[in-house]
Amino acid sequence: RPQAVPYRDGLTLIDVMIEVGLTEFAAGNRATLMRRVNGEVRQTRVRLEDLLSRGDLEANVTLFPGDVLIIPETRF
Repeated sequence: RPQAVPYRDGLTLIDVMIEVGLTEFAAGNRATLMRRVNGEVRQTRVRLEDLLSRGDLEANVTLFPGDVLIIPETRF
């Protein structure tokens, strides 16, 4: 379900995941971060499942105002 998280300095993916969580149907490692850079929207793959389940802190990305995180449902 779509949800907005207020931005604050130093906000990271793990902060957002603590606030909103993942459902059992989320395909965390197929998540995409949409970010506008110099007027152009760029998509970056993020590894939420690795971050949350395996503690891979390299997958913890700093977020910026206006970033959009898209987490698709898993395929059965």
